[in-house]
Amino acid sequence: MKKFCCVLAVLSFSGPLPSGQSVNRDALVGQYCMACHSKRARSGNLALEGVPTGDPAARPDVWEKVIRKLRAGEMPPAGMPRPDVKTLSAFSDGLLHDIDAAARRTPYAGRAVIHRLNRTEYANAVRDIFSVELPLASELPQDGIAGGFDNIADALSMAPLLLERYLKVARKVSRLAVGVSDPSPVTEIFPVTATQAVWQGEGMPFGTRGGIRVNHYFSHDGEYGLRAFLAKESLTPREGVRFFHTRTKVKAGNHAVIVTFPDEFAEREGPVLDVDGPGGKALGGPLDVLGGAIRPTIEFRVDGHRVKLLEIAGMTAGEAAFDGQPGPPSLARIEITGPYNVTGVSETPSQRRIFVCRPANAADEPACASRILSTVIRRAFRRDVTASDLRPYLATYTSARKKQGFQESIAAALRDVLLAPDFLFRLEFDRAGARPGSAQPVSDFELASRLSFFLWSSVPDDSLLDLAGKGKLRDPAVIESEVHRMLADPRAGSLIDNFAGQWLGLRGVTDIEPDHQIYPEFDSSLSSAFQQETRLFIRSLFRENRGIPDLLGADYTYLNERLARHYGIPGVIGPGFRRVSLAGNPQRGGLLTQGSILLLTSHTTKTSPVLRGKWILDNLLNTPPPPPPANVPPLDESPVNGRKLTTREQVERHRANPVCASCHARIDPLGFALENFDVTGRWRKKDDGGPIDASGKLSNGATFSGPQGLRDMLLNSGDGFVHAAVERLLTYATGRELDPRDQPAVREIMRGTEANRYRFLDVILAIVKSAPFQMRQTPEKS
Repeated sequence: MKKFCCVLAVLSFSGPLPSGQSVNRDALVGQYCMACHSKRARSGNLALEGVPTGDPAARPDVWEKVIRKLRAGEMPPAGMPRPDVKTLSAFSDGLLHDIDAAARRTPYAGRAVIHRLNRTEYANAVRDIFSVELPLASELPQDGIAGGFDNIADALSMAPLLLERYLKVARKVSRLAVGVSDPSPVTEIFPVTATQAVWQGEGMPFGTRGGIRVNHYFSHDGEYGLRAFLAKESLTPREGVRFFHTRTKVKAGNHAVIVTFPDEFAEREGPVLDVDGPGGKALGGPLDVLGGAIRPTIEFRVDGHRVKLLEIAGMTAGEAAFDGQPGPPSLARIEITGPYNVTGVSETPSQRRIFVCRPANAADEPACASRILSTVIRRAFRRDVTASDLRPYLATYTSARKKQGFQESIAAALRDVLLAPDFLFRLEFDRAGARPGSAQPVSDFELASRLSFFLWSSVPDDSLLDLAGKGKLRDPAVIESEVHRMLADPRAGSLIDNFAGQWLGLRGVTDIEPDHQIYPEFDSSLSSAFQQETRLFIRSLFRENRGIPDLLGADYTYLNERLARHYGIPGVIGPGFRRVSLAGNPQRGGLLTQGSILLLTSHTTKTSPVLRGKWILDNLLNTPPPPPPANVPPLDESPVNGRKLTTREQVERHRANPVCASCHARIDPLGFALENFDVTGRWRKKDDGGPIDASGKLSNGATFSGPQGLRDMLLNSGDGFVHAAVERLLTYATGRELDPRDQPAVREIMRGTEANRYRFLDVILAIVKSAPFQMRQTPEKS
């Protein structure tokens, strides 16, 4: 008997109970289901024997599965007796109607365990509490992942190593923010990643290519050394290392350091500052042309101001590898060393934010310390502060003040604040006297935290805390206004990067490098361009409040010249990304045809219909296939009658094995539709010399061909893609994995946003107003 699974098990969920239609549920289940789903047979790990049909809300774990299967047309299975379509529809709609009606009477909210801040949230919280931006996420251990996300409470444990790191980071942050850190010179290293190696990355000067942009916190006023090391591929065979160096004066605080390669044909600007460094010759004034050749240069900037421009003498192996194509050498890393010749610590934004008062004399110090700490603790704990909350941190300050100055003593107290459970955990408490097992509203401050960590991956700001303190945040008009305000804030970029990056698996693109012998045109710049295309595309959907279906069906994307040339799309000139219509390119459009997704779902040497099909099931339909059995052999690539098989033919030979066929019948057709795209996303018509067959047929009989046919099938076969997207967004928003009892809330969100094609802002607002977001389930009686 077939396993209890189907390709499109979530493609259609909504639909009213037909007027006047009723069925005898027990009789129908007994006649058509019990042969396979008795306690003994238990096909697909589902037993319906003994499960009452009159109150499906009592067993959502069973009946939600049945609804999915019936609405996909997969149950009863092919070849088995089945009732007519109207009877099946009345049965499934009746189950759904009863479950949703029960949920409206008694909502289910779910209950997350104690919720630790993940490392991204920790770094963002420090930034917003102290106005100091530090790469703290890299100093903390990797967070656990559940449900596809790293903000799920169940996966965020507290290990001894993490406690040690928290102590180290708290000491560092508190002293830097207050301005009392050790002035001894240190060297910090910043590797250049693929996402920083684009022709012209975000935040890079116009007319430059490649390089790195670092937002670095300088601890003191003084001089700092900047060194840039060329990547290995940009060195001659006799060179082991080549770097360029300069030194510049910088005031304390966050500053943007840029090291990049100016476009050789860009006009050089102004005089060059500072002294010559090793590895190159300082240049200035107009463009240098010697013997008709334009020499490549490397440029150092701080906060947009050039501090050094150096000629890269001689042709390197990296330049030669371009074979006449435009483009600079590449960087491996930069180093920032200092401070030297320290002159003090200017008042920084962090000091202005922390020191809301300055004591005029020793007698004023205790009151000022109390005011400073009360302000910081309110932001850190995300709620109003009581005298008992403040007492231990004032004690730390008082003890430290006996031996140290005022600022050092404030730093000691702030260190303890950063180690407090009220900061490190998102604490929520059950209402006193609440009925066990009931859904109860969270407090206004808890709701403010839920909102800010959902939209900003950070703490609430003062405005949000003030509304919570006044008890106004639950007003529907107020919370809707706050959502609009928060999404307009630059911090909302975290929602796009963290949610979309994890939902779609985009964080893994950086680690993939196709075989250079087969794909010699691929490099880190192209990989970064793939990621930038998808990032800008998703950002546009959120900011323009477009519908969720546009993730797959949009007729535009974002390209620069390099990526457009790779895709074969004419008319795009220059290194900057811009919006490009795909009206004349029907094979392109939406996520499924973007290089990031196609690279992510390929092997390094060849495409993989299996990986691509599995990615669609996992990420777009939220119906992951079961893990493969142990010892699955790789694809047999041997030729047949002297002819090399296409990738599709190899997969079809593999799935001829009955053990493999059941799962591959779900996976492979979806991946076959994308076979016209090679590993790097280029369009092709042949694979290993054979014509490509991009057609697919599902087990329910649905057929399609090519990327456009696949898109149409996914968008027109019910609302399964949208349902999966809403499930994932609700999972991310609540910080817990959903269970069958959450399905009525998912359907309610969809019903409320369907009229406007499930626009992203509408879906976000519906989630924020939903029971799982605004309420918390009290524990059942033990």
